[in-house]
Amino acid sequence: MNKGKLFLGALILSGLMMSCETDDVKPFVSISSKITSISENGGTASIYVSLAVPIDKDVKITLEITGTATNDVDYSLDKTSLLIPAGQLTDSIIITGIQDTLKENPETVEFRIKSAVNAIPVENQTVVITISDEAALPPASTRLLIEDFNYNVNDALTEHGWSVHSGSSNPILVTAPGLVFQGYVGSGIGNAAGVNNTGQDVNKGFTPQTEAGPVYASFMVNATATSSTGDYFIHFFDPNATTAHRARTFILPGSAPGKMKVGFSFNASTAADTLKEELNFGETYLFVLKYIINGGADNDQVCLYVFKAGDDFSVEPSTPTIGPLSATLTNQGTLAPDITPTAIALRQFDAAQRITVDGIRVKKVWQLNSDAVRN
Repeated sequence: MNKGKLFLGALILSGLMMSCETDDVKPFVSISSKITSISENGGTASIYVSLAVPIDKDVKITLEITGTATNDVDYSLDKTSLLIPAGQLTDSIIITGIQDTLKENPETVEFRIKSAVNAIPVENQTVVITISDEAALPPASTRLLIEDFNYNVNDALTEHGWSVHSGSSNPILVTAPGLVFQGYVGSGIGNAAGVNNTGQDVNKGFTPQTEAGPVYASFMVNATATSSTGDYFIHFFDPNATTAHRARTFILPGSAPGKMKVGFSFNASTAADTLKEELNFGETYLFVLKYIINGGADNDQVCLYVFKAGDDFSVEPSTPTIGPLSATLTNQGTLAPDITPTAIALRQFDAAQRITVDGIRVKKVWQLNSDAVRN
């Protein structure tokens, strides 16, 4: 290989890039935030700009700030310019929500690096901060479970509140890195779970749900392989009922290499319906399971929503991707009974599967861009 290409590749990998105009070596500068939503009642978030490596020059960053919220009306900023001093790696700006008397839908502020002096902005990076009207927020009782797998890599999930309900070999482990899905509240936080084998199946519980209405479980998923027949890898669970696996969600082989199908059933061990469009192995998607508790016996329903990057998931679509589905007959010829949704479960079905799950949220309301609640 050409030595010049080797040198250029080494610069890129090290976080540096050569300027064609000056022959100066410039670092990449990125933008990030650990918080994606704040309350308008004085909630705060820090937005960081960070260099890949320090340099001996000051780096001045100009931000482009857009969104539906208005500066000095819906929020304030502690400063308007960012400067990373020579030899340093980072600077930050703080956004603070401003309380008003209006009852509003959530508003957003989007931060991008517009330009940088002595550094090169990383392309296609946007930090979105959602400002929520506290009066319009759902009550705290609607938030049932948050799981970002913010644990050490290779920890077993059973070390962190997950319970085994089937199998004893090949525990499900924490993997890295975590998954990213732009705009989703669980994106880019902590690590992930590797549902990568056959053996142990685990569940994490929440307050049992008995009142009529929906229960939503949202999560990011990135699959790179499945078995030759595929099977289900996640579902709602009731540990007090026999084989109470509801809203079974399947990863099935696609019609061509690199493609996969998504299947879904209420209780059946095979997919009752499949997503019409085949998805790509190796891409991250946002899934939402919905369990609908209806009045009466054995008449609950389930739905599946699947979102690709760029899709709008701010409000619940009027039509699910799959569903609603109802119970099917069991081997005994009776309808599969309703359950009391009590846990979300991860299932390993084959040594060939490679499925990463991250950012699980279980709630009684559709709320995918924020975890904010009112007390």
